Amino acid sequence: MSKAQPESPLKVVPGKRSDARALAAKVFERHGITLREDDPAFALVTLNELTLRTVIGELLQEVDQHITARLAEFQLTKQWVEGRAGKVLAQQVRDSASGLQVTLREEIAAARLDVRGTVEEIQRTYRMATLARWCAVGAVVTLAVFACGFWVGRSF
Repeated sequence: MSKAQPESPLKVVPGKRSDARALAAKVFERHGITLREDDPAFALVTLNELTLRTVIGELLQEVDQHITARLAEFQLTKQWVEGRAGKVLAQQVRDSASGLQVTLREEIAAARLDVRGTVEEIQRTYRMATLARWCAVGAVVTLAVFACGFWVGRSF
């Protein structure tokens, strides 16, 4: 077989009699060596296959154990990070709330001063209006008493 041509993979199903024939044909094709189906080389192939299956099974178990261990570590790390992030976020919320509270208190105090000034001005205006009203009432009553006195004085 020339090196320019790609090798075709063996389409062999393990455990079938045609395995040995297909493998023998492939060996003959590549190396020019004729093998029979009962050749001891096939026993080595079977031993290699069984050994590989065992080693691959053990390797897969180890990989599975390592993956499981790393996943457990990842979960713990994730929980720690979530807890830490929660604490940091809670502290930031507390700080923001404190700042907002201070600002609100300052604005409420300023609004109280404005309201207090407005209330005092309203009270002053009300007092002046009330005083003016009572003065007018007093003047009218005084005038009425004077007129009554004048009328009484003329009549008697």
